[in-house]
Amino acid sequence: MPSTFTGLNISYTGLTASNAALNTTANNIANIETDGYSRQIVNQSAATAMRAFASYGCIGAGVDTLGAERVRDIYYDEKYWNNNSKLGEYDKKQYYCLIIDNYLNDQRGTNEVKGFTTIFSEYQAAMESLSTHTGETNYALDFIGKAGNLCEYFNILYNNFQKMQSDVNDEISIKVDEINNVAKEIASLNKQINMIEVNGTTVANELRDKRDLLMDQLSAVVDVQFEEKPMLDDHGRETNMKEYTVTIAGGKTLVDGYEYRQLECVSRKPWQKVNQNEVDGLYDVVWKDTREDLGLTAKNIRGELKGLFEMRDGNNNEAFHGTVSDVDRLNNTVKIKVTDSYLKDISKSTLPLTDGCITLGGDKYYYDSFEFEIDDQGEAYYTFKMSDDITRNPSKVPAAKTGMSAKVGEQVDYQGIPYYLEQMNEWVRDYSYNFNKIYGVENATDYNGDTHEGAIFFTGDNAVKGGQFTLDVDLRAKKYSSTDNGYHLLTAGNFNVEKSIQNDASTLATHTGESEGPSKYDIINNLKELAKNKDMMSFRGCDAQSFLICLMGDSGLNARSAGDFVEIYENIQESIEGNRISVSGVDSDEEAANMVKFQNAYNLASKMISVMNSCYDRLINETGV
Repeated sequence: MPSTFTGLNISYTGLTASNAALNTTANNIANIETDGYSRQIVNQSAATAMRAFASYGCIGAGVDTLGAERVRDIYYDEKYWNNNSKLGEYDKKQYYCLIIDNYLNDQRGTNEVKGFTTIFSEYQAAMESLSTHTGETNYALDFIGKAGNLCEYFNILYNNFQKMQSDVNDEISIKVDEINNVAKEIASLNKQINMIEVNGTTVANELRDKRDLLMDQLSAVVDVQFEEKPMLDDHGRETNMKEYTVTIAGGKTLVDGYEYRQLECVSRKPWQKVNQNEVDGLYDVVWKDTREDLGLTAKNIRGELKGLFEMRDGNNNEAFHGTVSDVDRLNNTVKIKVTDSYLKDISKSTLPLTDGCITLGGDKYYYDSFEFEIDDQGEAYYTFKMSDDITRNPSKVPAAKTGMSAKVGEQVDYQGIPYYLEQMNEWVRDYSYNFNKIYGVENATDYNGDTHEGAIFFTGDNAVKGGQFTLDVDLRAKKYSSTDNGYHLLTAGNFNVEKSIQNDASTLATHTGESEGPSKYDIINNLKELAKNKDMMSFRGCDAQSFLICLMGDSGLNARSAGDFVEIYENIQESIEGNRISVSGVDSDEEAANMVKFQNAYNLASKMISVMNSCYDRLINETGV
């Protein structure tokens, strides 16, 4: 039989439930502008009815207030995180592609910025003037100055790209620190959430919102996946606590419950380079606990970290790779067979000339120098002289490596900074070689009547030993050593005019013999043709003066492609975010309606208590015995 005061208790439960709902509504309204906040509702259910042992059966016992719980749909969270990683990757690519585009742009206007087209045109014009005034050294001096401007353009452009590579490298370090900080915070939140929810009745709504907000932040940096499952006790039974696991970079564990892993940026030593043009100190991202590489080259990785990596290391899939054909342990050399055409062309060489890192059958080794040779059958081989320094190579390359794969660096299928540096080097080497071949032709003669047969005009500055390169090795040589003084030493960064010509314009070779008067010299005329004649020099199927058009086409295409993807993923993100907000967001109109609804319920429960109070007062105080 129910208690006499059952009605009062029932009314009290309604009052409690309405009060909880009003407080939750107030909390929603207070957090209407809070990032990551999820709308909360009070879960209620009818209390278990009481048996009345009467003809009318059971009597309702009021309402049970189960607690406040956030409204969240994990489906939209996962969609958001997946899309956010892709958006982060292309956002970084777009940003740096636009910088590259700006570097290459040849602007005209009040604040004129001279680019390749302008400088090369001035250089050609000076050559044209020289061809009709070869008897006057002041025209030669002007031409040498314009040639110097061309070299300086490449020097500055090369340094700008290397500075950008250094900036991207620094940003990679910042993103790694961000991942580490987020991992630490998520692990801490996991513990706090379980401490609150261990009783099985309380939900740590705000802490869960904070954790999901961190996941939003992490998903922009790197692709993320998560799993939340009940923790088991010693007997294998489920508890009220949850084990929350976060994986990144294609499935590698970052957070496992209360434990978290940390990443580290390891700076490459000068003898660990994998590209001739890379700046010192590029970072390899590894796990602190295992020293295993994070593996940013994997195709299934996304996020800002991936975009930064491809900008910094993107080589258009043109890294060194081949097959070990022979291991000579006596001489400590390794012979590698290569088949790709770009590996047989000195002008496209990107191998570190000395002190490089080579991976043989999955293991890293270090070499001092290398030799290249194309044999009589047309097969191409590189022979690497491995370092004898035991701190670099604790042991010699085993003979069992024969037949295994070999590579220097990774094949990164993106036109990043290394790609543009290689393109600049290729043009500089090709143009210098073809120019010097014409300039130092047989019987080449200067203003003073001195011969300059075999001389060179364009060369490179030797930053290590001082002076300039003599470029003795032919650009089309079928055999050369990395230590030889050849065109493989020439880069856009050290490109320069031969110093003796800069110091004395009268030593400029202009002719092999006069024709049609003293003002028309054949060497200069042939050099003029080099800019437009593809038979004399071809760069990617175009003539020499089309260098900028080719690179601008690459950078423009990459920038537009990245921009298109950013727009696509921004639109997708906006759609997903809209769906998330429709479920989890706080709507002011909806909360205002709830406020009125719960206020009315509170007032009715209060009125019910007042009515019951009147009834009990009549029953107890006014009913006679």
